[in-house]
Amino acid sequence: MTENRWYKILSNTTPERPVDLDDVIAPSRESKTRGELLFPDMDLLPSTTLWERDAENHTNIGIRIRKKPEAVCEIARRLSAAAIERNVVPIILSRVDNCGFEQFGFRVERIPDEELAAKAAEEEIRKYWALAIILEGHEVAKLS
Repeated sequence: MTENRWYKILSNTTPERPVDLDDVIAPSRESKTRGELLFPDMDLLPSTTLWERDAENHTNIGIRIRKKPEAVCEIARRLSAAAIERNVVPIILSRVDNCGFEQFGFRVERIPDEELAAKAAEEEIRKYWALAIILEGHEVAKLS
């Protein structure tokens, strides 16, 4: 993301939540189970040329979200400020559907709930995004 993108996230970040229109339109309707992320078990790795990226001077970091944070807005502000100040790009690794960072424009990767599958998925995503480090989401909220 460009630096202007992070400024936009910072300026548009608000603790206000959008109304879930599904609840307004059909409050008695049960929500469908969302899909699961499945990784194929294979020995061959896809060609890296499929995902060539421009050489940029930023570092990708992972933010692990195990449950939806109460202070998504505050964490989004901290991550956006870090992106601008330290030239890092946070990639959200979420084990919950709609963890809250989607509304701010962050890249969110969905991780399976089961622990073994989650570790395998995180390792694959870590390699793909070349994540320098993976931080726990609740720890980011404590940073000052």
